Amino acid sequence: NSKYKIKDYNLTVIPKKFYVELKEAYDAINEIAKELEKKPISIKTLNLRVDTARDLSLKLYQTASSTVKTAAMAEMAIVYGNRYRSSNEEVEHGLKISSKAFNKGDYKSSLETILNTLNIVEPGIHKKLLSKMEG
Repeated sequence: NSKYKIKDYNLTVIPKKFYVELKEAYDAINEIAKELEKKPISIKTLNLRVDTARDLSLKLYQTASSTVKTAAMAEMAIVYGNRYRSSNEEVEHGLKISSKAFNKGDYKSSLETILNTLNIVEPGIHKKLLSKMEG
């Protein structure tokens, strides 16, 4: 369940996009229930409602998965970058910007900032962090 996936990771901020997609999927499922109460049931309409609900639920799941993965990667990169904080001013600055974006729920911007920052001291770091994340 996407709602629990997001809550389990304990994100600092849940993006508004998630709530919009959650409501859309919920509404689509309610439309199925309404359709099932009608007599006679129109199979064509019911199938359309089911397809819509499925598509919206899948979209929600993908948003949740992507958000959690991006946040986890950004968090790991920030933690990794802390080792360079005291020895490099550019890294210190990048870490501050990345952490601020992370705490606002802008995980994508946070990840991009920290990876670009870490590339200064460790070129190609994104590959190392990605393999850490997957392994």
